[in-house]
Amino acid sequence: MSEAGYQVLLYYRYTRIERAAGFAEEQRELCERLGLRGRILVSEEGLNGTVSGLVAGTEAYMEAMRGDERFRDMVFKVDVAAGHVFPKLSVKWRPEVVTLGLEKGEDVDPNEVTGTYLSPKEWYEAMQEEDVVILDGRNRYESDLGRFKGAICPEVEHFRDFPEWIEAHMGEWEGRRVLTYCTGG
Repeated sequence: MSEAGYQVLLYYRYTRIERAAGFAEEQRELCERLGLRGRILVSEEGLNGTVSGLVAGTEAYMEAMRGDERFRDMVFKVDVAAGHVFPKLSVKWRPEVVTLGLEKGEDVDPNEVTGTYLSPKEWYEAMQEEDVVILDGRNRYESDLGRFKGAICPEVEHFRDFPEWIEAHMGEWEGRRVLTYCTGG
């Protein structure tokens, strides 16, 4: 529990959301009722959010989300805060929960196509293998804060620029195992 009385929640979940615009409105109402502020993006492919509030409000939010089968096992990253870290609440519907700007036909459904998740031990062991590429899937600001030793950090300001950067560089790693990581997991 936070000694400061506030917490910040960071979370995302790829899952099918029918009536995503209506679900976004439900999120807005829930957050307003609990006194939360921050940013939540909702799409048919999932949910991505960062909110702050009193501990009681953030705990009630996590409990409400885990009461929904789609979000039962969603991981929340929780940080202590001295007060609200956001000036207001913004809940929006978007075509993509993480903007990649891919054209129809290029887009990959993250609910159907995903990488293999590794435990921390498996990740560490994989990093020790020869001919492994470690790719930081975050923007420049995030990777400047810290990264894994030897990681390749794309020179992108926004995540939406990541696919173009990958396309331009993927030939450099042909035949090698590529490990990726990002802020979310």
